[in-house]
Parts: sequence; C-alpha cells; structure tokens
Amino acid sequence: MPTKKVKDSDRRRCARACTNCKRRKERCDGRQPCRRCVERGVVSECSLCLRRQSPFMASALPSPLSELSDPRCTTIETRSSALPDHNNEQSHGFQHEMALRFPHLSRLIKDDRGTFMFIGDSASHSFLQNIRRIVRERVGDCIFVDDPMRHYMVEACPSKGHNSILHHGTEPPPRPTEDEVRSFVYWYCQATHSILQLFDDAKICDDILDWLRLPQEPVDAISATYSLILAIGTQACPDDYDERAERHFNYGRYVTLATLMDDPSIATTQCHVLIAMYLLAQSRRNAAFMYLGIAVRGAYALGLHREDVSALYDETEYMTRERLWKGIRTLDLFMSASLGRPPATLETRDTASKEHYSAMNDLSYIFENILTEVYAKRMITTECLKKISELHRGWATRFGGGLRVDNIPSRDEVQTEAGAGPNLGLIHLKEAYYWTIMLLSRPFLIDYISSSSPPEERDPSSTPSQPTTSSLSPSRNILAQACVDSAVRTIDLFQPLLTNKLTPKRLPFVVNSAFAASLIIGVALFSDLEGSVPLRRKRLGDACKVLEKFSVHDPVTKRYLGIVEKLISACDTFLELQQQKRMVYNNDLIGRLFGRLDEEVTMKDAKTTNGHSGDVAQWHRVWESEPVALSQPTPPATETSAMVNSHTENEALGEIRYDCDDPSLQNQSMVSDIGNFLSPRTLWFDAYDNGTLFPTVGVSMLDFASLEGDHHNG
Repeated sequence: MPTKKVKDSDRRRCARACTNCKRRKERCDGRQPCRRCVERGVVSECSLCLRRQSPFMASALPSPLSELSDPRCTTIETRSSALPDHNNEQSHGFQHEMALRFPHLSRLIKDDRGTFMFIGDSASHSFLQNIRRIVRERVGDCIFVDDPMRHYMVEACPSKGHNSILHHGTEPPPRPTEDEVRSFVYWYCQATHSILQLFDDAKICDDILDWLRLPQEPVDAISATYSLILAIGTQACPDDYDERAERHFNYGRYVTLATLMDDPSIATTQCHVLIAMYLLAQSRRNAAFMYLGIAVRGAYALGLHREDVSALYDETEYMTRERLWKGIRTLDLFMSASLGRPPATLETRDTASKEHYSAMNDLSYIFENILTEVYAKRMITTECLKKISELHRGWATRFGGGLRVDNIPSRDEVQTEAGAGPNLGLIHLKEAYYWTIMLLSRPFLIDYISSSSPPEERDPSSTPSQPTTSSLSPSRNILAQACVDSAVRTIDLFQPLLTNKLTPKRLPFVVNSAFAASLIIGVALFSDLEGSVPLRRKRLGDACKVLEKFSVHDPVTKRYLGIVEKLISACDTFLELQQQKRMVYNNDLIGRLFGRLDEEVTMKDAKTTNGHSGDVAQWHRVWESEPVALSQPTPPATETSAMVNSHTENEALGEIRYDCDDPSLQNQSMVSDIGNFLSPRTLWFDAYDNGTLFPTVGVSMLDFASLEGDHHNG
C-alpha cells in the first residue's frame, strides 16, 4: 500500500541530520547517535554535519563540538520520532536538566499584497503552526488544521488608499472643542498607560488647549506631536470617531515627514514613536515596525540609550529623555516578541537600581534576555533558565516600588470624572509579566505534549498517578504548568475589561496576550497536565469574549477570534474522542464481568479475552488502591486474603489466564475472579445505612407532602 502523501506545509525536517542519514536520504531524529544509526549498528560512523556559520551567529551560538561534549545538550526537533530514555531522565534533576533546542518554526508568510514577511520563533503565528501539528496527530484533519488562511498574515489596509497622506494629509483637520480635547487626551492616556509615558500627563491637556487657541496652527514639531496625540486618543475612544482619527493622523504624519526628517531630534523621535503606536492599534504591524525603526536610530543618534549622557541635561530634559527611551524600549520589545524579529534596542542601564526604578523598564530587560538568550540562540540551557527565572523573582519582589515612577496606581480601579475605570497601567504591566513567563516556558509545554504518547497508544485505564513519558522530569513538568498557569491568570486579568464602559476600543497589547494565552490553554487540553479540564475549557470561552469585544474595530483581533473558535472546536472533538474511548473500554470490562445482552458473544470475543487478562489485574490494582473507610468494620484476615496480599502485581498477572476456547467457561473464570477484586476488602452495609424497615403509607400522603413543600417555599 503506497504511503500517504504529506503536504509540503506539514513536512517536518530535522534541523541537523547526521552524515549517514543525509547520504542515504533517510529521516534522522537529530540525536547523537541517531536512532537509525543505532538500529543499523553503525554508531561509530554517526556524526552531525557541521554547518558554516556567519561570524555573528558563530559568536552567538555555542559550537557544535562544545555541544557534543556537554552532557546537558540535546535536541527536540521531532520528539514524536525520538526514543526517550526514561532511566536517564529520572536520574537528572533540575540542576542537570537537558537543554532544549528549538525546532525550526520561523517562516515567511504573505501579507495582503502578496509580499513575504518574516515571522520568527517567538511569534504566536509560529507557535500556532506547532499546535496545528499536534492537533493533526491527535484529531486528524479538521477546520483548525486545514485553515485556508493559515499561511497568510492579516493586516489592515489604509482606509483611504496608499496616497492618503498626499490627498488628505496636507490640510489641517477641523479643530476639536475643549470638551472633545479633554476626552481625547483621556483616552490617549488610557490606551498608552504604562506603555508610552512620553509626556507629563498633568500638563499635556492644557498644552494642547493652548496650542488650539493660536490664531493659526504653525506647521512645526508641536503641531505634529499634538495632532498624533489627538489621533491616538480619538482612535481609542469608544465612539465612532475613526474618520476624525485618520485625519488627525495623516496630518501629523505629513508634518513629521515634511519638517522633521532632516536632523534627529527629540521631537522627531517622539513623533515616530506616536506614529508607530497608532499604526499598531490600527492592525498595521509591519508599517509600525518600520516607523519604530526610524525612532530607534534617532534615539541612538541622540544618545538616549546612555543614562550618563542624559544626566548631562537639566532635570526636565533628563526626565523627557528617560521617558522617551522607556517608551521606545517597550514598543521595540513588544513588536520583536510578537513578530519574532530581533530587537533593535539594547539596555545599558542597571534596570534594578533603586534610583528612578521603573517596573516597566525592568520588565523590558527580562523581555530582552528571553529574546536574545533563548529565541536568538534557539535553545534553552539550565544556566539561562536559572538566570531569567531569577530576574523574574527579583522583579516580582520590587515591582510595587516602581509603580510611582511609571505613574501607575496600585488599585485595580481608578476614579475619574466619568466614574470608576479599569487600571490599564497595572493591567498592561501584569499581562506583560505573564507573557514573559509564557514565552520562556512555552517550549517546555510543547516538549511535554510531544513527549506523551498519542491517544491511540495510551491505556485508557491509566491515571495521572501512573508514570508517563512526560511526568518523569519534574522540572519540565513544573515549567509546562507555569506556562498554563500564566495563561489562565492572563485571561482572568482581562475580565474586568468586558463590563467596564471606560475601556478603550483598541488595546493591541491586551489582544496579543489574550491570543497567546488562548493558544496555550487550548493546546494544554491535548495533554495530561494536572488541572481541571472543565475550568480550562471555560477559560477558553472567557478568552473568546475578550477577543470578541475588541474584534469589532480590529481585523487582526477578528482573525484571532476565528482561530481560537476553531481551536475550541478541535479541543471539543479531542475530548469527545477521549471520552468515547474510555466508555468503550469500561463497557468492555463491564461486559466481561456481567455479560452482554445487546450483542452475541462470538469466538472472536472469547479469544480476545486472553489479551485482556491484564484488565482484570488492573481492576485488582484499582480496588486495592481505594482507601477503606475508617467507620467500616474490617473482616478478620483469612488464609486467602493473606495469600492475595503476598502476591506481587506480576504474580497476579501471571495467575489470571483464560486459555480455554469456550465462552461460557471464560465467563465462569471471570466470575471466579470477582473474589480477587473484593479480597481482602468486604463491604458492610451497616457502615452506610442503619435503617432497615420503611413504613407503608397511602397515596394521600403525596398530596400532603406537596402542600407542605409549597408552604415552605412560600
């Protein structure tokens, strides 16, 4: 029978194949030695082909020879084809945990114009492709796996064409009223809280009002900056002001490009950061990525990356430069992590210093370490994991002291003139913290799920207490649990946004974390991780509500919502298949114990009984593992019970055999083994019910009882 053809998009290749497998054109698992060389008995000839590296990559990655000499290094490109060594894994604790090398998840995907864009390992889109592989193995072909849009990147197009800046950006937009300015500035501060603290929030509204009172708006840096602030605020306002937001944005961008591109300045850098923020909220991530790149180069030209340079200025200028650098860092690392691209900034400050400590800037340093030490090198070592987890613990202990510098209240709600609103600054800070944990532990979750046996090969009677492939490594187990736990906490964090009317209609940071958490919770349902399946399934529904709230005005969020809904359908199918398999298994055991009336017992069933003799022993083990109630009398020990207690599990398996061909005799053998199920335990009815007689009453008592019930309810 010919082998089923595999789609090109679903082919998985090893990152480093040995020379033998390359020469023979065979599938290699990337181990040293690989499985095929072990089977062929040519272990001594198995060697990895060393690839030529660029000087940059050679300095960033450890040499292959040093990896081979390090016993803590291994690969996980295709765990489904690897042969796990349980004894070896058990002997290694957290200090000697194997390093994980990433599979090749980076890919080029098309945008709406057909241009190929690079998406790296840390991007949720790359993680999504790995989830599709797992779902295909567990469920098969479904709408989630065969999504026709799986190779495309959804982006919003400019609302008025590509030349909107020339046709509509040269004319100033209509001036807003004073009340509108205050409203737009409020929504700007809400949407950018703890992300972009470029200006003094207490003065920015009055400064814009003074600017609007001028008889004629000057075409300068101030006009560009204030127009972009109004654009972001109008864009985030729940009311339908999208057209006005576009006009403010086009004019602010036009002034920026027309007057501020000759020389780098603080105003030029601020305007490009604001342009990037607007485009990011408008679901134009690639355009935002380009404008942010200009802001980064301007920041380096001005020396914003060096605190000692900023310290040469007065206090006001120093704080302006520090706020601008912090905003650039936040946007840069967010976009780098969400798109899987290298970060453009590098921190030289001591972000943990108590002087002017910023919780968001310190968290950006953790993002930088995850992207440069883990995803850039495409592997996780024990030392790297210990270093980054130590950064997490330090940040968690001192982040409360950095809220004042970031102008973030410590309460969950903040009081405004319109009422109690969500503390978006604190929400942005916490969801970024949870996202760093998810990024760091996500490879371990995939490794955990890929290491477990597929459902069709797993014993339905197995329980979580029994050892499995994925439960043999406690450190990887807890890291996988940490990934799911952070995802669940992220979804819970966003629940107040669903009901509060003071929530901006566009929050790209929240949407990104909600989607990343949804994927993690969804793929966790395909594993045997400890936790309540119904609760995780409920969190997926809650995540859909979060995405649905922001999908009305955001095409990327609408796309995310469709993906999560398809993932939920695949999860439900998988859970239903698992439940059906358990029901079939239990029905088979019940039928062998008590017989069947709905189907005829054939000779084939009789012969397969011998193959299920281990099921009887499994019943015996389950029964013995149940705790006996303290109130239940224990019968005196007999010779039979002592004999059963002295038997080991293997001896019990050896005793229970059904070698005869007569079904009736086999059923008798099954009945005779019921004693083994009960022994040495006896059920005493007195332990559960002391009432032995029930009085007889007439039918009229039913009407009386009904009247009494109505009286109590009233």
